[in-house]
Amino acid sequence: MDEVALFKKVISVFWEPSATFASLKLHTTWVDVLIPLLIVIVVSLAILPYISPIAVSYQKGLIEKSERFSDEQKDAVYERMERQTNPLRMSITTTIAILAKALIITLALWFAGNFLLGGEAKFLVIFSLTAYVGLIELASMAVKYPLIISQETIQVYTSPALFFEDNGSFLFRFLTTLDVFAIWKVIVSSIGLSVIYEKKLGKTATIVTILWLIYCFGVSLLGSLVKM
Repeated sequence: MDEVALFKKVISVFWEPSATFASLKLHTTWVDVLIPLLIVIVVSLAILPYISPIAVSYQKGLIEKSERFSDEQKDAVYERMERQTNPLRMSITTTIAILAKALIITLALWFAGNFLLGGEAKFLVIFSLTAYVGLIELASMAVKYPLIISQETIQVYTSPALFFEDNGSFLFRFLTTLDVFAIWKVIVSSIGLSVIYEKKLGKTATIVTILWLIYCFGVSLLGSLVKM
C-alpha cells in the first residue's frame, strides 16, 4: 500500500471522513486495520505509566471508603491490585482490551449494515472503518490525559457529567458515557456506513445512535449494580 495514501486516510478521518471511507470502499487490505489499531495501541502504552498510578490511587480511595469490605478484605484487594499493575501485564491487558473493543464494535456495525440496513459489505471493510474511527481516541487522549496527569485524578470528563457530583448512580454513569468524543465517533461511524453501504446518512445515524445508546445504558446499569 502507498504510504502517502495511507497517511491521507489517517488524516482525512478527522477532517473529511467521507474521503477515507470512499477509499476503503474501493480497496481495503489488512494494513488498513492494523496500522490505525497499532497507532492507538502504541500511544496508549506510552501514556500508561503516567495514568495507571493515578487510576490505582483512585480505586484504592474508593475501596478505603467502602463499608462492604473488612480491613482484611481491603488488604487482600490492595495486594491483588499491586500484582495487576505489573507493567508487562498491564501492557498485555491494554492491548487485548483495545483489540477486543474494536472487534466487538466491528461486529455490531457489520450486523447493522448487512442486516438492519439491508446492505452488503465484507467484514474486512467494516473492520477497517472501526480502526480508522478509533483514531479519534487520540484526540480524546490529547485533551483528557494532560488534565488527568496535572490534576492527578481520573475524574476528568468531557460530557454532561462534568456538571454533576460523582455519586456512582446510574444517572451519573450514563452522563459520563455521553462523551463528546464518543459522539464524534458515532457521527463518523454513521458517515462511514452511509458511504460504504450507500444509504442515507439519516438512516445510518439513527441505527448507530440507537446501538450506541443501548451500549451506554448497559454499561451504566452494570456500573451502578456493582457500585461499591
